[in-house]
Amino acid sequence: MLLLQSCCIAIVQGISAGSKKSRLPVPQGKTVADVAKRLGTKHVVYSGLENVSAVTGGKLQVLHFDGKGEVEQYFWDQGVPVTSVRIPFYYENFLTIMKPLKAPVSDHYILVLPMGDIPMDGISVADIGPAVARLFESPQGFLGKPVGLTAQRLTVKQYAEVLSKHMGKTVMESKEPRPSSYLMCFLLVGQAVIPDMSVFIL
Repeated sequence: MLLLQSCCIAIVQGISAGSKKSRLPVPQGKTVADVAKRLGTKHVVYSGLENVSAVTGGKLQVLHFDGKGEVEQYFWDQGVPVTSVRIPFYYENFLTIMKPLKAPVSDHYILVLPMGDIPMDGISVADIGPAVARLFESPQGFLGKPVGLTAQRLTVKQYAEVLSKHMGKTVMESKEPRPSSYLMCFLLVGQAVIPDMSVFIL
């Protein structure tokens, strides 16, 4: 919090989706909001997301969305001059938790994303910094509002085509259309929130 005492602007980021402490950003974020308000910080850019549980009346639960959404609303309720930047799917996820899976009886790979034919927004981590810098340079029109970032919107098939081109291996989209059918797969890799997250995005 000492950093906020001498700054006019601040960037606030929570914990990633895969963390077992996905609710931890709530008290942390609210504390930052309280301190920023007390110190009169001129502009806070918060990495926020929708509160899925609140939006769907509790039908869906995506902890890292819900926690960030709760903190986002708290910033606004406290009157802190904040811009909430909502960041979509990271392209870098294709290298880790969402990397294509090797097909069991063939030489190709399968991209498992339960989005069907619905395009999904994506962005590279490297593109986020310049976008946030522009918000600080020209905050008018963005204060007190959520701002969605995206580099492009592609279907799973289109993402598979891009990966095929750069991997030098054939990558195919999974033909299974139901997000719920992916639950066991994502439980095995510690990402049980992904089916509900995909239903919400759809």
